[in-house]
Amino acid sequence: MAVPQKVQVWSKRDEALLLECSWYLLKIPSTGNPWQSLDIVFRHVASSNAAELFDNLDDVYVLHLDENAPKKILPESFGSLKAFRFFLQCLRATTASRPGFGRVAKLIIPLQKGHIVRSDIVPLRLRDFQYVETASSFAEPLESYNGCAIALSDACDLPALFSAATAGLLLYLDSEHDSDAGFEALSLAVESELENRLSLPWILPGTARCRTLVLVDGNSAHPDKGGTGYGFYLAAIELGINLVVLENAGHWLEGPDYAHWREAFIPTRLTNPPEEDLADRIVESVKAYGKPVDGIVTFADSFWVYIAQAAQQLGLRTSSQDAFRIATNKYLTSVFVGHEAYRASSLGEALDIAKKTELPYPLIVKPCDGWSSEGVSRVDSLDELTTAVESIDTSRHGSEFVMEKYCAGPEVDANFVLLDGEVLFFEVCDDFPKSADINGPSVGSLTNFHELNSVYPSALPSREIDLLRNSFLDTLLKLGLKDGIMHLEGRVEYSSVEYKTTQYGGLDLCPCDDSNKPTNQQPTAWLIEINPRPLGMTGSQIIESTYGIDYWGLALLIAVGDKPRVRALSQPFKHGAQYTCVMVFIPADYPSSCQGIFDSEDICADLMARRPDLAKHISRCACLVKRGQKVPHPSSGVNSFLAYFNVFSRAGRNEALDLARQVREEVRYWFV
Repeated sequence: MAVPQKVQVWSKRDEALLLECSWYLLKIPSTGNPWQSLDIVFRHVASSNAAELFDNLDDVYVLHLDENAPKKILPESFGSLKAFRFFLQCLRATTASRPGFGRVAKLIIPLQKGHIVRSDIVPLRLRDFQYVETASSFAEPLESYNGCAIALSDACDLPALFSAATAGLLLYLDSEHDSDAGFEALSLAVESELENRLSLPWILPGTARCRTLVLVDGNSAHPDKGGTGYGFYLAAIELGINLVVLENAGHWLEGPDYAHWREAFIPTRLTNPPEEDLADRIVESVKAYGKPVDGIVTFADSFWVYIAQAAQQLGLRTSSQDAFRIATNKYLTSVFVGHEAYRASSLGEALDIAKKTELPYPLIVKPCDGWSSEGVSRVDSLDELTTAVESIDTSRHGSEFVMEKYCAGPEVDANFVLLDGEVLFFEVCDDFPKSADINGPSVGSLTNFHELNSVYPSALPSREIDLLRNSFLDTLLKLGLKDGIMHLEGRVEYSSVEYKTTQYGGLDLCPCDDSNKPTNQQPTAWLIEINPRPLGMTGSQIIESTYGIDYWGLALLIAVGDKPRVRALSQPFKHGAQYTCVMVFIPADYPSSCQGIFDSEDICADLMARRPDLAKHISRCACLVKRGQKVPHPSSGVNSFLAYFNVFSRAGRNEALDLARQVREEVRYWFV
């Protein structure tokens, strides 16, 4: 054991000693990883009642006690304020346990020369790692490193250790192993998992330049009002990408509160549906910015055709207008893949088609320009067709809708990371039956295709997953969509599995009964829709935590043509998904006798306070409405959510589904 040294935290206001800790380095053998790990044991020595009050760095100073006189440690000597804050956090963590108990901090020092692939890559890849209480990055966007290890001669210089590191990990309290041997075992277990999670090339050779991306449509929902798009802007910051936002004047991004999220804001008239001169307005706004840009992107499906047109005029890389036109129109998509589909713009046209054509009941009716499953209905007879057509909100989705066969097979989300036509990453999740499905659950007053549960990874047989990959990829490449994050929804027709009630009491995929499947039919991929963008921000979070892949960050890098970083950040954990995760959607629903005014506080915080046993299995969650807010009823044609929970299990799918069931049952909310 190394000889412990001591540090003290003092108050500048009254010169009171707030906290004293000892520290020393563990001697951990090298693991051969492309980083050096330094493990520091901090132990609580003494503290005052005000020890928890040194959040403000301006209010405290630190002394290092050595054989000579005490030496003041300046925050800047730690290399960054982020590193200094983490150091103070480690000291404070010692006060949470009994006197003298140790806490271990692991510092990660890159041993490769080059620039960091994104500044928060370490905490991003360590989300929900059970041995790490806190993962903090000290890096700046695009920061470069010399690849040199810390020499043993510097082992007594605490600030030098922190200033060389790119990140710090505060390991969880382990009261049963408060010894060097126990700490070493914990450190080695963490190191083994780091090999799995940091298996990507997260330090790239050379230096990187900051890039500029034009974003058309900046996300309409304000972060303070339930908007979930902030993760996109934070990813841009961590990647060192400057955003030039084109949006309507008065958008919340135009003001000073969120000016740090973008390089510039160019007021640009945007309407949905778009006006025909949108591409010209985009080009005019980009030219008004007056500086070089590396790409242009949108995440509003109805704008893609105009983005392609503007990109061509500006000399920027893009897929063809025709590819986006087909991909973002559900009728054109169905026809492209060979479905027997019918398009109409009114109830009269639909009834006329039904009169002249033998429609394949049950069928799906859905708007050609739709989202969030709004206006999507299953129609089992001619009598139901009128109700289905009239349920479409034409003010939101336009008047055109498509009628086609309903495929009853298991539904999936299939997501691709494509670069130059190559699949860099692909995953499939199971979208559990909705209340409108033939085998769907009965949920309140819902009789539509509102999302309920999505489970990652899929439990489909591997050959059916391969079928989806090959079929959907073939469609994308034939369209000419070779770059981007592609979010496809589909089903497996004639699948070898179906949803049944299991011995655990809930629905899950199980082998089909022979009587339910024609013996001469092989599974086929049935494409529902193509979205040339990542799935919604809340959905993308579950991919990030399950696989270590951030779709929105990749979408930014693809848009600016940064191929080396796209390839690096498309690599999942070496050993695949870290757990089974269920995204539990809580749809807005209430009795028709209510006015629709939400009359509860944060339903996520409430559940986690009442059920801490469930809280430890929730990766992320958010309440999307606030008390007093009027929420549309599903019968209005608007599908809105009250909250979502990402519920995980390391024990397997059965436990994850059971935890998801408990979360749904435990949610409490009221409407008036």
